[in-house]
Amino acid sequence: MAASGETKPKKSYNKGGGNSKGGGGGYKGGKGKFDNKKRKDPFEDLSPANKKRALKAQRQSFRPHAETVIAAKELWNKLRLKGNTQAETEKMMVELMTLLTGKFNKVALQHDASRVVQAAVQFGNKGQRKIIVRELCEEGSVSELAKSQYAHFVVLKMIKCCVKDDESMRKIVKGFKGQMVKLAVHAVGARVVEFLFANFPTKITTKLKLEFYGNRFGLFNDGDLSNATSNPTIHTIVKLQPEGKDAALESLLKIINKGIEKGLYSFAYFQQLICEYMTASPPTEIRSLCSSLVDHSIHLLSTRAGSRVVAECAAYGTPKDRKRILKSLKGYTRSSLFHSDAYIALLRILDVTDDTVNVQKALLAELQVLPEEKKKMNVLGEDVSEGRNKDKNRSPLLDLVLSDTGSKLFLLLLMDEGSRKKYFDPNEMEVLRANPTIKQGDEEVPTSKKNANTRRMELLKYMQTLLTDCCKQHADQMLLSRCGCKVLREVYITFSSKELSDAIVEACDNGDDDDEDMGEYLSVFEHPVGQVSIKNLIICDSDDKSEGDKNMTLTSALYTKYEGTLVDDIGSSNRGAFVLAAMIDSDSSGAVMKEIVEGKKEIKERIKQCKDASKPCAGFEALIKALK
Repeated sequence: MAASGETKPKKSYNKGGGNSKGGGGGYKGGKGKFDNKKRKDPFEDLSPANKKRALKAQRQSFRPHAETVIAAKELWNKLRLKGNTQAETEKMMVELMTLLTGKFNKVALQHDASRVVQAAVQFGNKGQRKIIVRELCEEGSVSELAKSQYAHFVVLKMIKCCVKDDESMRKIVKGFKGQMVKLAVHAVGARVVEFLFANFPTKITTKLKLEFYGNRFGLFNDGDLSNATSNPTIHTIVKLQPEGKDAALESLLKIINKGIEKGLYSFAYFQQLICEYMTASPPTEIRSLCSSLVDHSIHLLSTRAGSRVVAECAAYGTPKDRKRILKSLKGYTRSSLFHSDAYIALLRILDVTDDTVNVQKALLAELQVLPEEKKKMNVLGEDVSEGRNKDKNRSPLLDLVLSDTGSKLFLLLLMDEGSRKKYFDPNEMEVLRANPTIKQGDEEVPTSKKNANTRRMELLKYMQTLLTDCCKQHADQMLLSRCGCKVLREVYITFSSKELSDAIVEACDNGDDDDEDMGEYLSVFEHPVGQVSIKNLIICDSDDKSEGDKNMTLTSALYTKYEGTLVDDIGSSNRGAFVLAAMIDSDSSGAVMKEIVEGKKEIKERIKQCKDASKPCAGFEALIKALK
């Protein structure tokens, strides 16, 4: 401390931080001017490429476990090589586990290191994989990893590699417990949810799916629901706990609305949730949801549940909604009809849409022409395409008629609502139920104003010429097809003509070319499908036809073709004998029976030969019975 009476000297402040003569950064010599001179760049002498690498390495050095990650990445570059032996892989995995054990959770979150953890899961043995799963699921947060842009690939790899390990699967499922609703509507987490439900057994994921129906079922159920069914749906929940229906529907609707905002239409689990909501909700609720879904109809057709959603939108939506569905599906009619699930949605649209002109333009017009075939070029630039469409005379409907799903379109148009059970299974009939109605005020109002039969006939008229031409031109292939013969039969009943009967008779001479190539020729009358097709067509020749119609029947055409050789040409085999028996029943003139009676002795001889050789002879016996 200074002595009394002495004044304390004033401190001299140098604004520049240095001496008054300058030097260093900051202000120069007290003049108030800032020194803008930059410090020397430590990477100044490097080339631009090397400078970029050095800066990247500097940034990475500040991340957690930086040195460990660098060493692990070097191992990963060697581990992923396909030429490694099993011993080399095992040795590298031991080194990798030593480096990363206890650090998997943080390393997995790094964008360039998550692939190292994926490799550890993929190439590790069962014990090493369990260590990784335990660390990520129990010590870390697997649900947070599932939301990360890069770490979610680690979770996907775990799900894929642990499918056969019950203990690991249960740990993964336990890690997701309570987080499914958030993951299901997360842009990245949705991929994990989709992969989880697609790969894990439904018995293990039951409790996770129950979370979609609200806390009452997901967190607080007493185990009855998870034990009662391995694949819970809104319908099974309502059956076991009817009082919880409203809460479950409300929870589903929240998830659906959030999923629509995120654009999750293509995920199978999301389509399943929408389907469950729509099949359990009243028509008014379905209609209110339609406007958010119809523009994405083409994305929903990837699964049966999604196709059912589009079908319900068509059934209960407004005319404007149906128009938007048609717009979404335009250009995809043929491919959708070949799809194992999508076809039912198209059938429902055709079934309920009043604007048949728009249906013809948007959907059916595509079927009027052959699809364009993509050219395949070899290394020499030569076209090596299969050339299916090079036959200009080939009907554009043939492939559809011969397919199981495509043929349903023509059967829908050819048959009225009361006769559909003949060709459509119960699940299809549930979707194609007649006269959907919606409540407006105090009364139920049909969602379609036009008569169902009128709509069907308008569409059938549009397809009539092409369909009948297809049957005449390709009768030989349709007779031998289990799907094609159904369409041929209904066309024969609806648009019977002498030209069609003659085409069918002409096709009977062609036989099965495939069996002929194998050294065994089968005529249509001997073919297992062909003879049933011919017999069913003959049965359609009813006795109540007029005299003019009887001249157009298949029975008449066959008799004209094979007169004098019925027993030798048609009835030469056991299967062909069934055809002759049907001709006898449908021929009112008696000419067929008269000729076959003359060959009765020969038929009995064939029965004896078949019995001696232990061959079937039911057809010959049915023919003898028809003669009595």
